[in-house]
Amino acid sequence: MTKEHHKEEALTLSVEHAARLLGVSRATAYRLVRSGELRAVRVGRRVLVLKKPLMEMLEAEEDTSPR
Repeated sequence: MTKEHHKEEALTLSVEHAARLLGVSRATAYRLVRSGELRAVRVGRRVLVLKKPLMEMLEAEEDTSPR
């Protein structure tokens, strides 16, 4: 691999992985997907959470947390 190549980063996460990052249950994560609070796409039978909006949501929450 040359210097021009870089590690590809996943654009999506499983709902289970997103739930762990959020500190919520799998069921809660699926509920957030259904309500639209957590952006996701369906690929075949899989539901995949979009990583960028999730990380932006977590960063925004961090910015508004009391210190």
